[in-house]
Amino acid sequence: MSLIGQVEQIGSSQLHEMVKRWKSVGRVLVERVDYGAPGRWRNSKHFDEPGAVPQGPLWVYMTREGAWGYLDFDPGAWWPKPTTVAHLTALTELRLALTGLETDPEVWTSERLLRRRLRTESGQLGAHVHDAWFQDIGDPDKVWAIEVELSRKFGAGRLMAAMARALDAADRHELAGVLYFVRGEALRRAVESTGTRLAHKRGVERLSNLEIHDLDTTLSKKGVR
Repeated sequence: MSLIGQVEQIGSSQLHEMVKRWKSVGRVLVERVDYGAPGRWRNSKHFDEPGAVPQGPLWVYMTREGAWGYLDFDPGAWWPKPTTVAHLTALTELRLALTGLETDPEVWTSERLLRRRLRTESGQLGAHVHDAWFQDIGDPDKVWAIEVELSRKFGAGRLMAAMARALDAADRHELAGVLYFVRGEALRRAVESTGTRLAHKRGVERLSNLEIHDLDTTLSKKGVR
């Protein structure tokens, strides 16, 4: 909900009234999702029960039928889940930072579209599907895979295995490489160190198809945060 207000550059009252109208005509669904995000949540007269203590932010998402109309295929039933909304929020913020309100699926190809496209082309999905593909603004002939990491993957070789799968999938689809956007200094160091070890394992000094960026710095520079 708050990201919609930021995009539209409107205050809370106007935002809630607008989303209320969208919901009343069947365009969207609205619900709170408690995933432990910090914040001082306020009861909404439009979307909360009177007297209810709100836990977590309000999420606004299209109905199945509405999404079907935009996508030209049935996406199936979907709703925001506490286990994935932090990642989806970060990915949506990054998309806004990199592409603005561009809706061309060739400029930003979402994971949902990738899953459909790759399954359609091959009949089955490969070992890894990226978070998104992004057309390089400076060089439209280049398409990069996007990966957003918010927390460390602990366990024997889990991070290296995940990065190797992402890089191999990018090579398989003839992409320019993988852009990793990570949250926090500790995670950035872990990803950089793993990238170096993976490069040495592959017999090179550095991986030319891997770039690592700080997620929050990117969002701040683009005015999304």
